[in-house]
Amino acid sequence: MRAVMEAPIERKQSAGRALLAMGGTALFLELWALWLEAGVRWSHGAAESLGWIGALGIAMLEMVDFIAWNPNGILLSLTRVLLLCWPVAVMVAGVAVSRKAA
Repeated sequence: MRAVMEAPIERKQSAGRALLAMGGTALFLELWALWLEAGVRWSHGAAESLGWIGALGIAMLEMVDFIAWNPNGILLSLTRVLLLCWPVAVMVAGVAVSRKAA
């Protein structure tokens, strides 16, 4: 009888762990892609001549310029933020499922 009662709990915990692993993997891959994209935008020549703080400032200015002057810049930026948030939502769901099982 005890095994029958513990089986759904174990399934919920394994489902929660799976959601947590999938969300963590997706978040890592999205942050890695974002890092690669930022690396392309930061040329090594600019970083060497201005330093990393100066290169970061130029990258921020380019981002603000893109948002301000591109007609769809705000929508594209909002889309990027939402794409970065969904793995975190999946991870939160995994934690919630695991906690309900415990």
